[in-house]
Amino acid sequence: MTHLGPQRPAPQHTSGRDPDSAWSAETLAALMLRSARRHADRPAVWVDGSSVSYRELLSLAAPIADTLIGAGHAHGAARCAVLAGRGLAAYTGILGAVLARCTYVPLNPAHPDERVANIVQESEIDAIVVDEACADRARDLVANHPRGLLVLMPNAASVPDWAAGQARHRFLCQRDLQPRDPDVTDFGHRDDGAYLLYTSGSTGKPKGIQVRNRNVMAYLRSIADRYAPGPHDRMSQLFDLTFDLSMHDMFLCWGAGATLYCPPARAKFAPRDFVRRHELSIWFSVPSTAAMMMGLRMLRPGDFPTLRLSLFCGEALPKQLAVAWAAAAPNSVIENLYGPTETTIAITAFRLPDDARLLDQLPDVTPIGWPLADQATALIDPTGQPAQDGEAGELCLAGSQVTDGYWQRPDLTAQRFERFPWDVAGRVWYRTGDRARMTREHGLVFLGRLDRQVKIAGYRIELDEVEAILQSVAGGNSAAVAWPVSADGLARGIVGFVSDLAPPDEVVLDKCRQVLPPYAVPSAIHRVGDWPVNSNGKTDHARLRRMLE
Repeated sequence: MTHLGPQRPAPQHTSGRDPDSAWSAETLAALMLRSARRHADRPAVWVDGSSVSYRELLSLAAPIADTLIGAGHAHGAARCAVLAGRGLAAYTGILGAVLARCTYVPLNPAHPDERVANIVQESEIDAIVVDEACADRARDLVANHPRGLLVLMPNAASVPDWAAGQARHRFLCQRDLQPRDPDVTDFGHRDDGAYLLYTSGSTGKPKGIQVRNRNVMAYLRSIADRYAPGPHDRMSQLFDLTFDLSMHDMFLCWGAGATLYCPPARAKFAPRDFVRRHELSIWFSVPSTAAMMMGLRMLRPGDFPTLRLSLFCGEALPKQLAVAWAAAAPNSVIENLYGPTETTIAITAFRLPDDARLLDQLPDVTPIGWPLADQATALIDPTGQPAQDGEAGELCLAGSQVTDGYWQRPDLTAQRFERFPWDVAGRVWYRTGDRARMTREHGLVFLGRLDRQVKIAGYRIELDEVEAILQSVAGGNSAAVAWPVSADGLARGIVGFVSDLAPPDEVVLDKCRQVLPPYAVPSAIHRVGDWPVNSNGKTDHARLRRMLE
């Protein structure tokens, strides 16, 4: 019997890291300052149609950091929210918070007011960076916060008129935050918080996950050794900043002195021309983005000759999609990554073979491979004991990337983070709720979920959360959701089911839009006269799904 299975790491590109390199840093602040000073005149980010050097990026982030430090927020327990779209204000806000040793809390402007407000209240922020486009969104967030906030608006010419009625908060705009070189000498501690993200929760409320510097630096060191990014790389940045894969984009890129390319909104979901025009060398996206490109005939053989590395994560990667991408990027290594937010960005990887015959022999869903350096995987049966060799089980993860649990939720933490008697090392294991099987040729093969969670375009959605909203407006238990799967094997969205007695469809959907992020709002509402139940009197979700076929 074995519970760990083969722990063979996938191929590594050892960088020969010297002790003075950025990757030897123990915190994001140290990583960023070392790298940015070494590559001061190189482009750090291409965004909003222009290129910004490392020197310029630091000079814009420095006054944000200095102001946070001056306000007494420069410590690992302080939290600074960033309410901004993917633009220069967002990047400088994040970097300013990092340099000030704050835990940064990204907020998505596209999410409903109620959801954003809940995150602001739950995370107990000390400060917030707001871009000019989000100034009106910030009004109620600030007004309803129980204690005084430092409100920074780095790209606004003046503070908004409504700020005059918020005397307990301190507002600073562009003229108050003049660009200058950073004066940061304290890089913090590896146990300080780095960022706090909120994911879908089964109770109807998002749950927070704080990732510490030690977690994210363990990931970055491992992934930098694996892919050897350098100053001449040009990396894509397609993820929303509330998605943890964006942390890979930013910090792997900036730690290497490379350039981050942020496409405009119109090109985000079909970025073929953007990749070609800017000759990107490293691509990272969810499989759904590539599937959309293929559906629009934007994924043709030989389309991306400059890509040397293509990474996919966030949802299952269908083999047929991987084959199409391999033809489109003939000079690229392709890897499929896997990892929940609770274990910091990604924790396993599978490198696709470059031989077309071997590629064709892969399972229909690309394997997720082996754990990254210094991480571990285990498969357990329903009793919590190690699964037999070759048997499927719940995938559990351990190592330096595993976080401490859920923000201020010891009850949820106890359910998912465990020590098992069979592990003589006494490590804390995160129970993913994913089913997998270990194979010697491909490592871990993903087999689906044990619970009612689904991934839509890489975003994690607890179906119970959506059902809770539907039930609140439809009444009783006569509401449920299911998700149709397209021909390429990817979930495209969720569909809501309500009884004939529920309010009109638009009333139901309006309530969903008020509370849920856009990707979790049902694409349609189906009415069911004879509600299907199983032998236990519970909703028969399998029958509901068959109604979509």
